[in-house]
Amino acid sequence: MNKYGFDPAAASDPLITTVKDVTALLIYFGLAAVLLAELL
Repeated sequence: MNKYGFDPAAASDPLITTVKDVTALLIYFGLAAVLLAELL
């Protein structure tokens, strides 16, 4: 990103946010699946 004149930290922010969101969704749905399996 330095080659194109962008700040590398600012350019990587969308990627980091996406990884955090996907991880949170996997944890959320994984926990929901475990809890629903216990209830049913």
